[in-house]
Amino acid sequence: MSQTTEIGRVAGLYRYPVKLMRGESVSAVDVRWSGIDGDRQYAFYKRNDKSRFPWLTARAVSKMVLFEALYDDGSNPRTSRVTVNTPDGGTFDVTSDALAALLSSEAGEDVALLQVGRGTFDSMPISVVGDATLAALGRVYGRDVEAVRFRPNIVIDSGNERDWLNGCLIFGDAEGGVQIRLNKPIDRCSLVTVDPRTASREPGLLRAVVENFQNEIGAYGVAERLGRLEIGMKVWLPK
Repeated sequence: MSQTTEIGRVAGLYRYPVKLMRGESVSAVDVRWSGIDGDRQYAFYKRNDKSRFPWLTARAVSKMVLFEALYDDGSNPRTSRVTVNTPDGGTFDVTSDALAALLSSEAGEDVALLQVGRGTFDSMPISVVGDATLAALGRVYGRDVEAVRFRPNIVIDSGNERDWLNGCLIFGDAEGGVQIRLNKPIDRCSLVTVDPRTASREPGLLRAVVENFQNEIGAYGVAERLGRLEIGMKVWLPK
């Protein structure tokens, strides 16, 4: 086996049952060829939008980030019912007509639900960010910036993901653990300006990302060896 260097530990794991809604912070997830099991399995889209990006997002409905989507059975997300809790206290099954009608009303146009078992991804299926990146952004922005604003799947408690690009991260067992290859940085858009806790907009954050990070925070990756990820796992990078 090639020599490896420990670069940190898994500090956060997230999956998003519904694309662009608030997701789940979990203690463990399974990595499949399609990505994180259960990640972005559902998405709401604008029926009349024939573009390559028809998804309903916080660009159209800011408070969509306050809609909380949760698997009723987190151990089996591919078959579990998904419950969506709204910011005003409502509770819906994700497939309910009433939820689609509510989002249609908020968006001012007809919205429908799509389910894709392998996930509705903009690019690659797994996203990773290093805590050092977030800390550096916080310093130039003037206050702490939460990882969830960038909707990552995996947060590593040290390092900058730019330093790991084109490498294969190994999780847990350095010889046989889950492997995820990081292939490209993630270009950011105005969605990062929407505060995931309040839905208020902070345009200065995107300006800080553009001016100091070439508009790139986080990195996309794909699975090269499957298995289970857990909080606290060591993360290795082969030399």
